[in-house]
Amino acid sequence: MVDVVTRFAPSPTGYLHIGGVRTALFNYVFAKKFKGKFLVRIEDTDKERSKEEYIKAIMDGLNWVGIKPDLEPIKQSDRYDVYQKEADRLVEEGKAYKDEGAIRLKVDKEGYTLVDDKVYGEIEFLNKELDDLVILRSDGSPTYHFCNVIDDEFQNVTHIIRGEDHLPNTPKQIQIVKALNYSGFQYVHLPLVLGEDRKRLSKRHAATDLMSYKEEGYLPEALLNMLAKLGWSNTTEDIFSIEDLIKLFEVNDIQRAGAVFDKERLNFINQSHLAMKQDEELISLLEPFNKKNNFSLSSHHDPNRLVRLCIGSGNNLSEVSVFIKPFLCDFKEYNDEDFKKHLPESRKVLEYFCRSIENIKSWTESAFDEVIEQAKNDLGLPMPKIGLPLRVALLGKAKSPPLNSTLYLLTKEKAIERLNSAINTIS
Repeated sequence: MVDVVTRFAPSPTGYLHIGGVRTALFNYVFAKKFKGKFLVRIEDTDKERSKEEYIKAIMDGLNWVGIKPDLEPIKQSDRYDVYQKEADRLVEEGKAYKDEGAIRLKVDKEGYTLVDDKVYGEIEFLNKELDDLVILRSDGSPTYHFCNVIDDEFQNVTHIIRGEDHLPNTPKQIQIVKALNYSGFQYVHLPLVLGEDRKRLSKRHAATDLMSYKEEGYLPEALLNMLAKLGWSNTTEDIFSIEDLIKLFEVNDIQRAGAVFDKERLNFINQSHLAMKQDEELISLLEPFNKKNNFSLSSHHDPNRLVRLCIGSGNNLSEVSVFIKPFLCDFKEYNDEDFKKHLPESRKVLEYFCRSIENIKSWTESAFDEVIEQAKNDLGLPMPKIGLPLRVALLGKAKSPPLNSTLYLLTKEKAIERLNSAINTIS
């Protein structure tokens, strides 16, 4: 069997978006499944729009999600002499001709060009609908179709895996392959990734910029997990690793229909991956987000317990950090809705717990279990009438870990101070 070689060939005219990441992922997984090579090629022949900052952003993004090429990426802008040489050869062989400074490939107008795609099957394109292809512009720059065919041959690419929007380009590229006497490639066209409005995602759409998800605190493995499920299915499992995907991946399982990128689905997958992390790693991952929020977990008496109990309270690390902050920093105001609903009639509850906390000797979750049970008996109130006002008083909101844990995760001084502050507010 020929060694499998795939490539991801982004154009550095914008930042890397999640549709591109999905394409890179499928190329990477397919190559690794067959112990082949995954390559990256920068298609920077668009001189006006290509920028070095975009190249850096693309490579940084791929590195962040762990999709790393097996060889150093090449840039098409470094290979103009190669494209010129192959164009001249075609002219010499009578397969191409000069046209007002440009060079055009003579296209056979008879019959059809057959595209054997591994997802969409065999598709016939009538040759009479193809014009003679410009392969080199009058300024010497190569066209997209020409330089890609040459580079795929040069890099020994075996499988071209890309979005189905490139399918109409394929017969043109096959014409170039035949003219150059190359061996050809196998084609795999992927269904497009659609937004929730079912419109195609664009690299110019800020919400789809890969690094925006990093900044929000999504895990790279969660994002890849999500993207893998877009247009491919060979498992009933929702949560899996890149290693699992490599084992399971088959081209035959790629679907034809466009796949919708659902943010809520990503949130679920990200929460699942966060829950599987060890406490120490979670603390490390949270650190840059905590720094932005001007606090550190290092000052907390039990950071591992705090993080473990709070990790499910946000869709991403940014939200989790915001949720954790009131345990370490004073909040400026109460959640207005929670305050009006739970605090005005809770003075009795707040005063009871203020006294109980003053007298507590063992600052443990189990000790607070006893205090809460006693409060239910002494106050004659159901748990919601006790727990919800206390949460609002202690953290400024009605959502928190279990009440015994919430009390434990605060210091005695801070808990008493906040209870007294709430009492004064409602007085």
